[in-house]
Amino acid sequence: MNSTKKVSMKDIAKELNISITTVSFVINGKSEQKGISVATSNKVRELIKKRGFNPNSAARMLRTGKSKTIGLIVEDIGNYFFGNIAKIIEVEANKNGYNVFYSSTENNDNTAIELINKMRNSSVDGYIITATQGIKEEILKLKKENIPFVLIDRLIPDVETNYVILDNYSGSYDLTTHLLDNGYSNIGFISIVSEMSMMTEREKGFSNALIDAQNNKLRSKILKVGFSDSHQQIIASIQSFVMDNPELDAIFFATNYLGVIGIEALQKCHLNIPLDIAIVSFDDNDLFRLLTPSITVAAQPINEIATASINLLLKSINKELRPSHTTGEVIKPVIIVRNSSPKKSNTKSNRLAKSSQATAVVI
Repeated sequence: MNSTKKVSMKDIAKELNISITTVSFVINGKSEQKGISVATSNKVRELIKKRGFNPNSAARMLRTGKSKTIGLIVEDIGNYFFGNIAKIIEVEANKNGYNVFYSSTENNDNTAIELINKMRNSSVDGYIITATQGIKEEILKLKKENIPFVLIDRLIPDVETNYVILDNYSGSYDLTTHLLDNGYSNIGFISIVSEMSMMTEREKGFSNALIDAQNNKLRSKILKVGFSDSHQQIIASIQSFVMDNPELDAIFFATNYLGVIGIEALQKCHLNIPLDIAIVSFDDNDLFRLLTPSITVAAQPINEIATASINLLLKSINKELRPSHTTGEVIKPVIIVRNSSPKKSNTKSNRLAKSSQATAVVI
């Protein structure tokens, strides 16, 4: 019966009075490349959706050698930065006829390797990967097999790849300089234990900004928490750090999730931001904009990073780049000055007394 007849590409073309070739180009994301109008492309997509047409992916792969799927592997899809990166990559991929499979590693090497292999078995056309510390060999395998991929957010030492990363050093340097220019001289730096490039560059930018200020009165203290530490463990660590260093007048949080947890820890220490202590954070978060006071940040241009990543991968998939040639893009963060780090007041607060009154969290 006609009601159960499987809809074909020919049916779509006939109903719209266009060629099968035009329908094929739209389905395979080549509308713009082939000069097909936006109006025609939209009509094809709308009718495909309305008729429930589902191209046979296996047949298409045999015909084109492509599955029209991309593997996106990030640290944590629930994180503000990675979640938004994934959303934009998916939108841009869909515009080009690609679907995106994405998953999180939770910064675990074994999980990352397992995800790469699962997606390889699903015949993805390429990967966008946030590398974990121990997947160098897996990345070298992808290179050897000429499988297109792009690293985002962080690099792997001594491995040449296509990449899109942030200039973590300059963002951290500029954010620290902002604090110094506003009169803060005892600055705490709170980060995670990690040898990954983006974290080491953030710490280096912080330290070098202090050195370049050439002020022997400047002081700094550094706390590093474990990536797998629980929320309550991190709060307890930050509380102890603040109470043990009552001279601190500002804190630089090296990630946005540490910034969010850090604000909670400072509240438990009964400290007022920014009267008792100023804070800044690397990477933005919707919460930072909405809080009172709002939080000064080095914001990552998420749209620019995501768009550059998918465009670079598609160029590699479409062989617009030589396999032996690697290219990359380094994007500068934007310093957004808000209310958590104003010019330092000469008025002394009762910071020391407040710190001594704080109660440690029991795990």
